[in-house]
Amino acid sequence: MAMGSFVALSFAADRSLEQGDVLQTVGSTSLPNETLASIFCGLSPSILTSTARVSRQWRAVAEWILYSNVFITESLSPTSQFPYRTLRCCQTIVQHPHLASGVKKFHVRWISERGDHYGPFLDVVLSNLSQAIAGAANLESLDLYLGLPSFLESPAPTSLVFPTTDCSFHFLRHISLNGIGHFSRNRLAYFLNIVPSILHLRLPDYRDQMAVLPHALPSLVSFCGSPRAAATVLPGRPVQSLALIGQDYVTEADLSRMALTTLPLSVLDLSGMSVTPILLRNVSRSLPMVEFLKVKLALRHTLHFALSGIRLLAALSHLLGAFYRLVTLDLSPTHVDYVSLNNSAEELSLCQSWHTVCPSLRRIVFPSQTEWLFHEDGGAWVPIIEEGSRRRPAFYSPKKNVGS
Repeated sequence: MAMGSFVALSFAADRSLEQGDVLQTVGSTSLPNETLASIFCGLSPSILTSTARVSRQWRAVAEWILYSNVFITESLSPTSQFPYRTLRCCQTIVQHPHLASGVKKFHVRWISERGDHYGPFLDVVLSNLSQAIAGAANLESLDLYLGLPSFLESPAPTSLVFPTTDCSFHFLRHISLNGIGHFSRNRLAYFLNIVPSILHLRLPDYRDQMAVLPHALPSLVSFCGSPRAAATVLPGRPVQSLALIGQDYVTEADLSRMALTTLPLSVLDLSGMSVTPILLRNVSRSLPMVEFLKVKLALRHTLHFALSGIRLLAALSHLLGAFYRLVTLDLSPTHVDYVSLNNSAEELSLCQSWHTVCPSLRRIVFPSQTEWLFHEDGGAWVPIIEEGSRRRPAFYSPKKNVGS
């Protein structure tokens, strides 16, 4: 095909691809599917939908691109209890294997108003969803948020079923599963055992230990989940980033097992749970090698109620000294009631105190969202506040008297 025709075709596609205009522009020229895919890959979904109406060939190519990245979000309510979009999408993928082979990202999210609005025929959707996943051999990212914990007491095994045989998922790197149902969890371990390519695994609501084989997940670099699950997943694997979620008490034995990674654990995110000073002390003993630490402290539950404001954070000084490689301390998820708006001097004082006990510190983010950086040249801490970007939350403002 001549370059002029190629440019004309691209221009026609960008004009919403009305069938008559496109056919008049291209004429009787027939392009290979690979060439059409190169042209269509940059088009928006709405234009691709119009493109699919031109011819059977164009429809096949346009649909292949449309289904390469599946993002579905559905709101379920008493008046609409069935995820029809998910069902239609999965049925299409199951019925057309060439579409399944092109799926790279498959993200499905169901949002329920009260968490219990699910139709009686949900197993039909889950069955098609399971088949669609099993057929997506080139899948790279799988993210499911289905909200199925309410079925824990259900006598019927309503849940997602993962493949238990080698389905050649050689490209699957990211897996995030939340609310996928109680009865699928044992089968989930089998699935993880046969997918060695996983780099990032996120299981926010999985509270049990993972029955993964010693040779499974050999390339895993990040994990997000409960402490019990992390204690069974991390040992013997090159996990460098860990995010813990839940209100469960973290035992020292579990923390010790989390330290048995083949590479040093450098990133620890504790913003998904309330961290007491006792827990942080145990973390400093078992995981002193972390370089990035993000924490949501539960200070009001452990220190004397008479203390308030940023002075509560001074108690961290004797704990930070154990983190001999700590570079970034992020306390932004922590809720602290400031007693005045003038807290910059207190934050600077804490920066200096913490740097004394932890010389590796270079960046601190306080609950006020203020970020402080250590300048090597001058040996001083400087706040980084972009003009117009800082907005102090309402709970940091001084309380007004009633009637004022």
